[in-house]
Amino acid sequence: MRTNKKKNTFDRSSMKDFNTIRETAIITGLSEKYLRRLQKEGKLPGVYSGSRFLVNYASLIKYLSSLEPEGWKH
Repeated sequence: MRTNKKKNTFDRSSMKDFNTIRETAIITGLSEKYLRRLQKEGKLPGVYSGSRFLVNYASLIKYLSSLEPEGWKH
């Protein structure tokens, strides 16, 4: 007797803190080019899922808020 087992599927909606670089660019208004440069420099928080890089959105916001604009004085 065969049973109908549900295939192991992955629902990305359960990973609200992780987005592709393209999705992150749309959400944040930052350019994909800038985000890819951060990734190349090892400054973009996230993980690889296969060949796709998923950005940790909460960590990115924390990282960006820690940056001070050049010439900024207290």
